[in-house]
Amino acid sequence: MSVFFLFLVALAIGSLSTLFWIPEDDLGRGYFITNALIILVLLALALAVLIMHPFAPFGGRGRLGEGLLWGAFGASFLYYGAIWKERWHLGRTAAALALGAALAALLLAGHSLIRTDVTLPFRGWLLPLALCASALLLGWSLVTMLLGHWYLISPRLTFRYLIVFCQVLLGLVIVRLLLVGATLWSATAVPEVIEPHPFRLLVGFEGEGMFFWFRLLWGLAMPLLLAVMSLHCARNRANQSATGILYVLVVGALVGETTALYITLTTGVPI
Repeated sequence: MSVFFLFLVALAIGSLSTLFWIPEDDLGRGYFITNALIILVLLALALAVLIMHPFAPFGGRGRLGEGLLWGAFGASFLYYGAIWKERWHLGRTAAALALGAALAALLLAGHSLIRTDVTLPFRGWLLPLALCASALLLGWSLVTMLLGHWYLISPRLTFRYLIVFCQVLLGLVIVRLLLVGATLWSATAVPEVIEPHPFRLLVGFEGEGMFFWFRLLWGLAMPLLLAVMSLHCARNRANQSATGILYVLVVGALVGETTALYITLTTGVPI
């Protein structure tokens, strides 16, 4: 349940982060309302998990974490209302508040849920970076795919937006790969005599190796290839081809990042 909770909050954060980069007048109210409803559903599910399932994702700071999550939900609802009334500036302010509150809740839950009995240098830096990069990859992959669909509704929409979103998505996959490499480098720096050893815990099949290699191939290598292909299609104004490729990329990102959250919570090594 901890993995599901973190996944919901991370996907909501990533989706919120995409709302600031396209002029609202170009896409119209419907596009942003669709995104707002997705975010509201994700945060509502996270709150339902928090209320109905007896676990404490925020540790000893439960009230703070719950307050942040409720604040993110309230600000997202305000964003929905502002977009419905086409109050764009108010909507952006509400989205920024929701993004900040949800991000704080995610980092607080991550630090509370992850095990700390496994030695890993620089965990204090690697964990928040991994959580943020995971959230961004999840959100941008989903919303870029939805944006590709929107060209069927608005065929005169400039392809510059889809190209930029595909470029950002490709950059996020590369950043995610670099962070995994940094974690592996940090794990190899731990002396061999220390048990449990973080590197063997990750890559060895006596540990979480099966999930790690699946995460690496399905959740990073495949999205990297698909991100390049979708960018090529977007540059050639083939939005339907790009959207079809992005469908598969979204599946890879969702499965890969869910697996990564499971490995991180199980081993204490952010991957």
